[in-house]
Order: sequence, then structure tokens, then C-alpha cells
Amino acid sequence: MSIIARKNLLKLAWNIQLKCVRHHRVIPMPDPMPYTTAIWRKRYPYRHKTQFEVTHDEVYTKDMELKTLEERRQEFDPQPIRVDKVNIGFLSPTNSVSTSESRKRFEHYANQRNRADLKKLHYDGALRLPIDEVHDDWLSSRYFSENLRMIADHYGVFDDLFKHGYFVPRIPLNVNYPYDNDQVTPIYSGNRLYAKDASEKPQVKWKSTNESNEYYTLIFTNLDGHLKEDNAEVLHWFVGNIPGNQIDKGETLCTYLPPFPPNGSGWHRCVFLLYKHQNGPINFSELYGLLPENSVSLEKRTFRTFDFFNKLCSHLRPITLAFFQVAWDTSVKNIFHNILGMKEPRYEFDFEPRYLPPQQFSVEMAPFHRYLEQYRDRKDVNEEVIKHYLKMTCPFNGYPNVPKYPLAAPNEKWVPDWYKYELVKYHKRQGKWKMMPF
Repeated sequence: MSIIARKNLLKLAWNIQLKCVRHHRVIPMPDPMPYTTAIWRKRYPYRHKTQFEVTHDEVYTKDMELKTLEERRQEFDPQPIRVDKVNIGFLSPTNSVSTSESRKRFEHYANQRNRADLKKLHYDGALRLPIDEVHDDWLSSRYFSENLRMIADHYGVFDDLFKHGYFVPRIPLNVNYPYDNDQVTPIYSGNRLYAKDASEKPQVKWKSTNESNEYYTLIFTNLDGHLKEDNAEVLHWFVGNIPGNQIDKGETLCTYLPPFPPNGSGWHRCVFLLYKHQNGPINFSELYGLLPENSVSLEKRTFRTFDFFNKLCSHLRPITLAFFQVAWDTSVKNIFHNILGMKEPRYEFDFEPRYLPPQQFSVEMAPFHRYLEQYRDRKDVNEEVIKHYLKMTCPFNGYPNVPKYPLAAPNEKWVPDWYKYELVKYHKRQGKWKMMPF
């Protein structure tokens, strides 16, 4: 056989071998010395992580690829039910700005930007703006409505009130709780209060055109305050058939009850919801049913906004809202005992036990005392700290004097490193020593 024919035959065999090569993947073999520490690394410096790795021939399959997010969603929910949210409020602003008015505003804005005297005041830091007028103008703009809608959607207010419905607030709702003398506690978009701040009936105001046939309904409800049902609310206040913005002349169908978030239940969302009537006053007892009026029974005050709006959607629509978050304080005990006439409940959250990996004989890159303490019972660790605290204190001498610079004194040379770190934590009151009172 000639040399040329032999080269062509070898080339053909090599091409056939390349086509038949299967996918190769490196599979690490288990380490025969799983408890390798610094001593083993010093004893066997030539060891490398690839020393016990071998190459296996495997057929490439689709299962070896990582799944995309869409594929994982398909596995979790093959046929998802997607429902588009419906706008149940007013489709257009109640006080919309005309085209000519908006054009005048833009022209005024352009003229103000070109004024040299305002520029000089701005550069000198002497330009003053009427903050109240700017704030009122912002409240009447569409940016306020969109921001309030986004905040309420972020807190899940629309989902718990109307499920698949939402609305765009068209007018601002001013809610102020009396605080002390002439001071008040205002309600913003989800600000946090305590139960004592909302103990008295608030002052509620909104802008109205004061027409003869203009009526409103105000509802104050707690989305997270029901003690027995998860999908129910607690009705705290209901005033219907309010002529204009004169809430005192409205029909009080449910007297004001202060929020009473139980101890350990976290923050509760309390919502003021204002509806605007479409065809004059409404007979609520005939269309919806009996309301609690002066009763403080939690069964009678069980309320569902979705059912309420489902029955009266042809008579009224939501126009604006305001909400805040309330948490427990000592005043809640007075509400349960003296107003509701029941024992105060207390909730505790059952946390899942913390995951701890199986213990190893020796661990790298972690001090052994810190590693072992995570497997100890927390009560034993707290007991050790309390005993140390009682050993240092005396009822006659009081607390010992803490040095101004506790880490300035040098440690002894014979002290091991792990104990030095523990002393540093002890002096800084870190880790388990946080509970030391001094």
C-alpha cells in the first residue's frame, strides 16, 4: 500500500471516529479522605482536587440541561388561570383639566423657566416656593391618583377588598386622628400607627361639589383583624348617605370601634373606603341587610367588601381610599376587657426548626467552639450566660464598672486563638453575650 493511500485511510478512520465520539462529562469521584484538614494538606502537599477525577463516556440527553423559568412554571402549573383585573371605579377624573387649561399651564411653565430674576434667586439659594399651593396642585393631578393606586396595589389592598377589581382614586381623602390639644395624627398611604393612636373617632374630609343630589358612603374596615375567618374583615365604622362632605349629617349604620390587633399578630391594614352614590341616597337595610349599629359583637361586625360591592355595584362606586397599618400596644387590653367583654388573645408564631447539617469530625475554615455551639440547645447557652451574669453581680454592690476601652489590655501569649476571639466577643457583647445588661 502506498504512502498516499495509507494517509487517506488514516484520515478517513479519524473522521469516522470523530463522528462517533459521544459527549464527555467530568464526574468527580468521592474523596477517600473526606476529613482533610490543614494537617493532611501539610502531610500530602502533592494532592490535588483533580487527582481522583475520571472521565466517563455518557450519551448527551435533554435532562442534562438546566430548565428555564418558563419550563419550571409549566411543571408547577400546567394550565394557569389568568384573570385580568377590572376597573370598578370612575373611568375619568371628577375634576378633569381641560385642554385649554393644560395648554395655559405649559405656557406659564415655559415663561417661568426663562425669567432671569428667578434664575438669579435660584443660584443664590433665595428662591422660595409656596409649598401649600404646590401640594394642593399635586393632590389634584393624576400623578397623585396613580401613585396612591400603585401603593395600594403593592400592599395587596385591592386583592383583599375586591379580588380581581381595582380603581384609581380620584380625590384625596384626609383622615386625621386627634392626638393632643390641637395636634393630630394624619393618615398617609400605609403609615404605621399603634392602637392607642386610633382610639378615638377620626376627622375625615374630602372635596365635594356640594350638589343637591351628591351622596357618599364611608366604610372603615380592618383586612387582617378577624379572629376566626381568614377571608373576612372587621367593620369598624360605617356612615352612609352623607350629603356632600358633611359627615355629621350622614346615617351612622355602625358606630366607631377602635382597632384591636391582638398581641403577636403583627401589623394590620386598616382601610378607609369612600364610595360615591350614582342615584341619590340608598336604603342599605333593604338592599344589603342589617348592620351592627351600636353593637360590639364581632359576629355582627363580620364584613366582606367584595360581597357588599357585589350587591350595590349599580348604586355606588369607590372613588378614593386611605389606609394605615396598626400594631398592638397596651391599650388593646382595655378594648378587649371593657368594650368587647372578652379575654385578650395572644398569638405566637411557630418557626420551623433551623436546619443544621450533619456533624463532621473536623471542619475547615470555622472555629471549633462556634461550630459546636450551633448544635447545643439554646436554653443551655442562655443558662451559661445567665450564670456568668449572676456570678459577676451583687445585690449590694450593683453592676461592675465596665472599662472605657475593654480591648486595650493585651492578652496572654499562651491563650489560644479561638479563646482570644471569644474574649473579643465577650467584651464587645456580641454573639451569645448580647443579653448581658452591661
